[in-house]
Amino acid sequence: MPSLSQKRDAERAKLRAFTTSEDDPHEDLHGVLLSDEIAFYARNHALITPFVDENLKPAAYELTLGDEYFLSGEFHKLESNDDNRNKIIIPPFQVAVLKTAEIISLPRYLIARWNIRVTHAYSGLLWVGGPQVDPGWVGHLFCPIYNLSDKPVTLHIGDPIAVMDFVKTTPFNKAKIIPGKISDLKRYNFPKRIILEDYGINDLRSALYTKAGAKLIEFEEDIKNLGTRFITFTQISFVMFALMISIIAVISRTNADNMTLAAAFWGAITLGISVAALILAIFANVTRRVGQLVYEQFGHVMAKSAQDTFRYFQRTWWIGFAISIVVAFGSGIAVYRTTQPALRDLRTEHVLLKSDFDEVTNSMSTHIDQVSARLDRLDATRTVTMDDLQKLKAVLEQEIEAQKSGLK
Repeated sequence: MPSLSQKRDAERAKLRAFTTSEDDPHEDLHGVLLSDEIAFYARNHALITPFVDENLKPAAYELTLGDEYFLSGEFHKLESNDDNRNKIIIPPFQVAVLKTAEIISLPRYLIARWNIRVTHAYSGLLWVGGPQVDPGWVGHLFCPIYNLSDKPVTLHIGDPIAVMDFVKTTPFNKAKIIPGKISDLKRYNFPKRIILEDYGINDLRSALYTKAGAKLIEFEEDIKNLGTRFITFTQISFVMFALMISIIAVISRTNADNMTLAAAFWGAITLGISVAALILAIFANVTRRVGQLVYEQFGHVMAKSAQDTFRYFQRTWWIGFAISIVVAFGSGIAVYRTTQPALRDLRTEHVLLKSDFDEVTNSMSTHIDQVSARLDRLDATRTVTMDDLQKLKAVLEQEIEAQKSGLK
């Protein structure tokens, strides 16, 4: 790859071959040149090189995109035979400096005025270059293009990008140019800046694009932090509800006669689904509000970056959601399996339930009725002795001990 000095020397040698005309062969004609006059000066006085008939307009000529441009602090080359390098994409609110494919060699009696094509203007491109090219200019033209729209604009090498018209000046009297003396008639000398790098645009940036990019990066970080906090909240919530499900299942197996494990399980699942639906609704609302905020702050300027941020947010959330479900149910199963031996021991030792108390109460009532009957019989006979009372006392004590043993 040649150095800048080699590139500059090669371009200078190429431009030196062009000689600007000083004698107008059609000096009787004035005003804006029509297409026939443009073609005449192009073919006979190298006004436009290369000259393509298809680019000729009724009173102008279309200039096309050359093989060099500057964008985002870098110089780039375009290659027509490479599909990946034959186009330039100008992002929203970004500035690009383009080079024309044509070399313009203006005679001393013509000026040129150029501007961007109306088609590109409607696509959002703003022309910020100087409109007039002075008589005697030789070389390619370079112009800054600003993408004012909120969408990227793509240009291919060879695409018409600007329209140039030509206007006759007052007669150029070369006799007024005397070497070594100051004259009111100025002659345009050889251009000082002949390659793109000569324009000192290394640090050219769009302030709006830079600030918008910085704001978007800050916003993306905020979104990611919000996503992390929300995912953490979701995981903790599902773990807590899994533990709740486990506790409900444990209670159903120990202290509830009228509740089965299946009923407790499906009840807990219903509760979990309701909570999951609530969390998903909250997530959808947060996403919608954030989307509105992005649109209000940036519109479509950074649409791609904002969409990438949302996709990251959603992808990370769903991954966290799936992990939370696995961890939650895993924790529930672990808790249940840990408490299962204790529950088995409690069932083996016959944990007192309401039905047990009812059974004891019925048994005691039966024995009390039997004792009362014997007392009635003794009272009827009126032959109660001390031995009979001792026997009755012993029977009552045995019954009481038996009931105590049954309650243990």
